[in-house]
Amino acid sequence: MIYHIEAEDLWQQALLAGKYVPESLGSDGFIHCSALEQIADVANKHYRNIHGLVLLCISQKLLDAETLWEPTDGIYYPHIYGPLNTSAVVAAVSFPCDVAGTFQLPANVPEDTDNFPETDA
Repeated sequence: MIYHIEAEDLWQQALLAGKYVPESLGSDGFIHCSALEQIADVANKHYRNIHGLVLLCISQKLLDAETLWEPTDGIYYPHIYGPLNTSAVVAAVSFPCDVAGTFQLPANVPEDTDNFPETDA
């Protein structure tokens, strides 16, 4: 399982279209994702004080696009190289920040320990 943070309204639009194509796919060539243990850090670094977010819980086994685990500042993150087919999203969990604008991992996030990052190490 890999995870992606997105605005609820953009996710709803993707559901209607049957695929999710964020700006990062065009600008960076991939969709930024996280492993379970990376979610809170990523959210607090990039989404502090932003409301109306959902955490997309994505089954790598159901993805149509290729996923590569690549290093950023020495940490491996999953990147999806193509549009995200909405059928690969097994859950979209509300992801609110607290009154201080920070995030903690929601208790109801599904996890799957069968998908570990593949590295050349």
